[in-house]
Amino acid sequence: MNNRKFFQNAVLMTGTGLVLRAAGLLLRVLLANVLGEEGMGLYSLTFTVYNLFITLAQSGIAAAVTRLVAQYLALKQPGKAKGALRGCLKWSAILGGGACLVLFCGSEFLAARWIGNPGCAFALRMLAFSLPFMAVSGCYNGYFVSRREVKPGCLSQLLEQAVRMAIVTAAVLLFRDQGFSMLLGMVVLANTVSEGVSCLFLAAVSRKKPLTVPPEKAERGSIRRIALPVAASRYLSTALHTTENMLIPMAIARYTGDYSIGLAQFGALKGMAIPLLFFPASFLTALSSLLVPEVTDTSAREDWRSTRSIVGRALGITLALSVMIGGVFFLYGDLLGQVLFRSDTVSMMLRVLAPITPFMYMDTIADGLLKGLDRQSKALRNNTIDSTLRILLITFAVPLFGIRGFLGVMVFSNILVASLNMGTLLRACRLSFQWKDWLLRPLAAVGLATAVWALLPLRGSIWRMILGTAFWCAVYLLFYWLTLPEKNSIMKSKDSKEVKKHETTTAGLLR
Repeated sequence: MNNRKFFQNAVLMTGTGLVLRAAGLLLRVLLANVLGEEGMGLYSLTFTVYNLFITLAQSGIAAAVTRLVAQYLALKQPGKAKGALRGCLKWSAILGGGACLVLFCGSEFLAARWIGNPGCAFALRMLAFSLPFMAVSGCYNGYFVSRREVKPGCLSQLLEQAVRMAIVTAAVLLFRDQGFSMLLGMVVLANTVSEGVSCLFLAAVSRKKPLTVPPEKAERGSIRRIALPVAASRYLSTALHTTENMLIPMAIARYTGDYSIGLAQFGALKGMAIPLLFFPASFLTALSSLLVPEVTDTSAREDWRSTRSIVGRALGITLALSVMIGGVFFLYGDLLGQVLFRSDTVSMMLRVLAPITPFMYMDTIADGLLKGLDRQSKALRNNTIDSTLRILLITFAVPLFGIRGFLGVMVFSNILVASLNMGTLLRACRLSFQWKDWLLRPLAAVGLATAVWALLPLRGSIWRMILGTAFWCAVYLLFYWLTLPEKNSIMKSKDSKEVKKHETTTAGLLR
């Protein structure tokens, strides 16, 4: 792995991610104050249906182009890499167009039967036209990531978000008094226009930075071999996720006796609290994306020692940062909910979910690493177990305990799926969980930082919250850094005989 190039890409993607998430959070705050909690519930359900069609449009093609191009470039076969890109682009256009047609024609049925509000049909029709652009853009993004060129993707996302913000702001100003259906339709139109602009930008950049070799046909069935397991996993997980989201408002309504309350609490969770919890995850999201081609590269060259090193460091960094982020949300979740959304419900949700933030983030990084190691089927199994249990628990627990019951389901579910994916990943790489470096050190840093923070008056206003967050994070990082081992790797050192033994064993497992 080229450490300098990897670091540059990570910094660029992290910076871009922070800007995009900050802009997205501002849009969420704007919409929440215009639509209210119940309106955000309908907004979230509309995007739940839309996400199902995104899965159909993409169908694992982006993962296939990332893995195939990285693999062929590692094996010095750029012609096949170019051929794989062309094949993936063709399938992206076909699948994206098909998904667009189905969503457009079925919008009235989906709005009435699935969302429960016929007024959302107009929004679904507006969203349908974005699907071909999104499918092709995903393919181009996978191609650039596999070439370790993240700048085009970052620029396209910044351009996309700028267009989206401008249109949403205009829509709120011009249509907020025109009824919910019209306002929602104009808001989601921003998504379609911005996806089209992003796709055209990426297509133009790819023409300026082509692989300067004649295209060769990739191995027969190579796209299908990678895309189908990923697509099957996403079809199943998205279908289960869609079912789950449709059940939540109804299950809460059985507890409260009022569907509007169920929809409002669902909107507070999915439209406000969850996006805020994932706001700081820009670095980890970038790390997950960048590690897929790196792990693919080392495994294609059968460099198992490097593979284990990459995986071990990624897990250590993820745990250290996610524990810190979870601590901040636990200390200031109540104030954040009030300041941003003026909602006691969001405040309560943030405090309850803060302790499982590390599990949420670990699942993200483990999922990316498993894809790089060609372990999509294992991830599918783990996610299926998790989603099935979630639906069963929602069906029986939420009508008895309401939104607090669902928060309990989320705690259980996130711990379960992160543990399953982590276990699968560690077994694949022949790594043991490093309790001291990965868990005890971050928890000790949390305890010390909280003890020092509690001695100072760092609550009560937004400025004290900002100062308190900076102070707490600084103490946490300082203590964590002071207790780092002198060795360069966060993995336990192994003598040469152990390394050789593990390489031989792991080679057989990862073929």
